[in-house]
Amino acid sequence: MAQLAVGDLLDDRYRIDHPIARGGMSTVYRCVDLRLGRAVAAKVLDEKYITDPVFRQRFRREALAMAQLTHPNLVNVYDFGSDGDHLFLVMELITGGTLRELLAERGPMPPHAAAAVLRAVLTGLSAAHTAGMVHRDIKPDNILINGDHRVKLADFGLVRSATAATTATNQIVGTAAYLSPEQVDGTDITPASDVYSAGIVLFELLTGTVPFSGDNPLDHAYQRLEEDVPAPSSRIGGVPSLIDALVGTATARAPQDRFADAAEFLAALDDVAAELTLPAFTVPIPQNSAAHRAAAVPTDITDLVGPPAMVTEVTDVPPTAVVAPVAEPPVEQTRVHEALGPQAPPALPAEIPPAPLEAPPPPKPLSNRGRTGLIVWLVVISLLTAAVAVGGWWFGSGRYGEIPQVLGMDRAAAVATIEEAGFTPVTEIVYNDEVPTDRSAGTQPGDGEKVVRGGEVTVLVSQGRPTVPAPEGMDVLAYQAAASERTLTVANGEPVYSPDVEEGRVALTEPAAGEPVAIGTTVTVHVSRGPEPIQVPPVIGLDLTAAEARLAELGLTVAAVDSRYEEDIPGGQVLEVSPDPGTELSRGSEISLVVSGTLTVPEVSGMDQATATATLEAAGFTVDDVRRDRSATGTGPDTAVGTSPAAGELIDPADAEITLELAGRVTVPDVVGMTVGQARQLLAGVGLDINSRERDDARPITRQRPAAGEDARIDSTVRLTLGR
Repeated sequence: MAQLAVGDLLDDRYRIDHPIARGGMSTVYRCVDLRLGRAVAAKVLDEKYITDPVFRQRFRREALAMAQLTHPNLVNVYDFGSDGDHLFLVMELITGGTLRELLAERGPMPPHAAAAVLRAVLTGLSAAHTAGMVHRDIKPDNILINGDHRVKLADFGLVRSATAATTATNQIVGTAAYLSPEQVDGTDITPASDVYSAGIVLFELLTGTVPFSGDNPLDHAYQRLEEDVPAPSSRIGGVPSLIDALVGTATARAPQDRFADAAEFLAALDDVAAELTLPAFTVPIPQNSAAHRAAAVPTDITDLVGPPAMVTEVTDVPPTAVVAPVAEPPVEQTRVHEALGPQAPPALPAEIPPAPLEAPPPPKPLSNRGRTGLIVWLVVISLLTAAVAVGGWWFGSGRYGEIPQVLGMDRAAAVATIEEAGFTPVTEIVYNDEVPTDRSAGTQPGDGEKVVRGGEVTVLVSQGRPTVPAPEGMDVLAYQAAASERTLTVANGEPVYSPDVEEGRVALTEPAAGEPVAIGTTVTVHVSRGPEPIQVPPVIGLDLTAAEARLAELGLTVAAVDSRYEEDIPGGQVLEVSPDPGTELSRGSEISLVVSGTLTVPEVSGMDQATATATLEAAGFTVDDVRRDRSATGTGPDTAVGTSPAAGELIDPADAEITLELAGRVTVPDVVGMTVGQARQLLAGVGLDINSRERDDARPITRQRPAAGEDARIDSTVRLTLGR
């Protein structure tokens, strides 16, 4: 697919005027709408995605979503279509920049400034929520600031209906730093998801940083599932507690604990601003932004203003003929010409030689009677002489013209100047260290040279200094080719360790990727040596859980855990590690551990027999015997009072049989005043009997032996004295 160049047309309507910025999946150009005579922005899908149905559908979805919304805080969409291999979206031209560029210029904002930015974002976002849409990609890069200081929300490429069912997928859609927890774990996406992302933006406005980080985007994204967003005041001073609370509510991990939508978040923001009496604030326009730099280049609409200019066309006509004016060329080639001056020679066919001149007839004798014939003869001789002179001039120097100087002119003026000189202009985009972007860097052939009139002259249009290309996983040869396209050369530097770049690929460049440099600059590339070696840490003596956590922090994997009995070392403690501590490994390598398999007898005193047995078995023991300790008192006949071996002893797992000891005595409960039936039931529950028969069950008890509170042997009899 051919790349778009300055002057190209989209849909025979939008003329490419100036490139503004290039993103991950599209390029944005400033264009001139030839029908309405206004400057617009055209977002053109990148050629590598044009055949991908997922990206095409996302591009269409953005157009449809934005077209349904009209709001001062949302970027307006004017048109959507395709032209050959180009899929494009025409929208409002933003002449300021992005919130990301403003943050890069000015750093963290005070609370009143951050509130002013977020108020505009939430106002636009609430319009989308009211229409039943969820944006899903709220971040500073998608928040734009126009030349009139108005803040606008853009890029609805990931928008979806708030009522759409969640589809299971192994992909996380969005930008890692601003994802909501539900975008990471795949649960339902609601307007509260946008609220979370807007809360992260507010955190970044206040602190200049995002709350989470990670070795890679996936690690970064998953952190929000386990950690709360910290209070902004913990990162930077001067943030009121009410602002901390606002961020905390907006970024609660559970959607139901957040503001339900942008409107609710906006109402809370206004309440906080009123409570803190935050002053009004006009959001500044980024100065070092792609849009601002593009806006500095005048939009070429000269051919859309005023009536068509007239030019004088000189043709091969008799000397007495009237020279008629003709209309200028079509719109896409229109240029204002000055009429040809009277000194210009008559135009003759460029490639057809003049007809051979016939020898004049012999002169007639002069006489007074032949005066008229003489005059005619003199005119013929003059005309033939002029024709010979003109033909000689044309085939000598007259068919060539001198190329005028156009250095420093804007593109439109340079093209017009070349046309006025009688040549056919074509444009070529070139790098130039001195000439500003979209200005002429000269011509090819150079100014002052002679070229056949009507021939092509290339106007060199500057795109400024080249920038260092990003490596993007290239090897050195591929990077050399990419650098060469930008006039740069490549030198090899020392290899470096990189956790993210495959060994042998370019990991780092000096100067850094994206930095503008002079033409012919040498870029030093550093090839990846792969992940940096990791030393096995000293984990001997740690318990297994702590050792596994330490190894995981370094990117090592515990592949096997064996156990061994050590008489004096508690179970679960690391005895050996393989490879040995200090050994250098690469990230992801496997580690084997040997831990102590010694069993420790747990404390079971006071438990009932069933619970004590289960506890001992869970610790690796087998209860092979149960006996009563006649000297120990419990609360009932199945109360555990100890074990043999005793609690805390270290036992070889090969000899893990244990005896459970139960209470042999109980404390006698108070049954005086009860009926015999009530006393029988209570005493039986603690392992004691009574001396009365069932026929006495209704009679009251007046005295008991042993007395209440005394110890009695289990299965012994309590003697009761009965009343009448």
